[in-house]
Amino acid sequence: MNATEHAVPMAGVPAAGAPVAGVLDLAAQRVEAETGLAFAGAKRRQFDAALGRMAEALGLPGAPACASWLLAGPWDDARSALCARFLTVGETYFFREPRALDLVCDYALAHLARAEARPLRIWSAGCCTGEEPYSIAMTLRRRVPRLPPADVTILATDLNEAFLDFAREGKYRRWSFRRSDPADLAAFFRPLADGRFEIDPQLREQIRFAGLNLATGAYPSAATGTLAMDVIFCRNVLMYFGPEQVKRVIERLRDCLVDGGWLVVNASEASTQLFAGFTPVYHEDAVFFRKGAPPAPVPSTVAAPAAPVFTPPVAAPAAAQRPHPAQPSAPLIAPVVAAPDSAMARVRALADAGRREEALQCLRRAVEAEASSAPLQQDAALFALEHGDRTLARHCLRRLLYLEPDSAIGHYLAALIEDAAGRRPRARSLLRDCGRLAADADLRGAVQHWLERLS
Repeated sequence: MNATEHAVPMAGVPAAGAPVAGVLDLAAQRVEAETGLAFAGAKRRQFDAALGRMAEALGLPGAPACASWLLAGPWDDARSALCARFLTVGETYFFREPRALDLVCDYALAHLARAEARPLRIWSAGCCTGEEPYSIAMTLRRRVPRLPPADVTILATDLNEAFLDFAREGKYRRWSFRRSDPADLAAFFRPLADGRFEIDPQLREQIRFAGLNLATGAYPSAATGTLAMDVIFCRNVLMYFGPEQVKRVIERLRDCLVDGGWLVVNASEASTQLFAGFTPVYHEDAVFFRKGAPPAPVPSTVAAPAAPVFTPPVAAPAAAQRPHPAQPSAPLIAPVVAAPDSAMARVRALADAGRREEALQCLRRAVEAEASSAPLQQDAALFALEHGDRTLARHCLRRLLYLEPDSAIGHYLAALIEDAAGRRPRARSLLRDCGRLAADADLRGAVQHWLERLS
């Protein structure tokens, strides 16, 4: 995309002395109204930075000029394409969500056992460059060979048409295989002379790629092929929308599912308050929501026993490990609870009385009822770590870092979990981020000391 693709009138550029902040605010509001992409709070800086890159692509002098272009005249495909290109992130790779792929296989086996006449229907909503739907197709062929490909339909949609064109071509570089080996996938890919790998044409034909904006009312609909879905993947998509839009999207996705169907979302996007009509099943690295049915056993997705964790002091990372019993992977179904401060007071009072399990259950209800409270998520993560529930702590930290991406203590606590689980490269990465974000000298010193120990 370049400046010649968009006839940008100079009249769209604000005059000297124009209220720049106001123009940017209006542009953000219009983008949200037209695309559903919301950039409030901490995410606003991402929008302003993206406007600068958009301006460069258009040949305009800066973010204010690009904002004026977005505001001038009727909304069109050129504006939608530019927003999709610069305001969404194309970060994915093959077999990224193994636990969710396990879920699909288990559902497919149950589908076969019921001898259902209809095909298995799967939707990758927000498919990016196609690695997710192709991973679903490959996994089913390998692990459920009794299910003919003709009996599986896979719909893959995205707002970004450039991503969809890439996915349709089906040619990937090694970076897309960073959690897998192309040599192990020879049945599905052939190497190309330029170092890329091309997906097998028969596998590519199994997937229908289509443009669809989840912020619109284009689904559920027979016209978009979004009816009677068995499993919907919608990971790292809801985070782009504002609260009211998220509610509408979840309601539509629910209407797209058959009874007993599954919706897979990112853990940081999950709140039981938003998922009315679903039963949640939480795991350490995934959240599944089942439509209108109690959680069914999923044989290959049983959460692993919790490992010993570090008790995390704020200033000294070299805390002692403390073993603890594995915690059940129970659904976190939350009624309305009190405000965050009083909720944590209740949790601590239960713990002080020696009622650890009740305290943790109370905490689970609190973090779901106050999913948008960053202070509560931080306090809850620390409490969960101190009382041996690493799964709950990780869940709260994902929420915290979604709500406050620049939280130094959030990165610090996440590093504790990764280090305790033996994932030291990830721990080091989180610690480096913490060191850059930390304003407190003692915390920076502790981070530096810990990094030296891990090196």
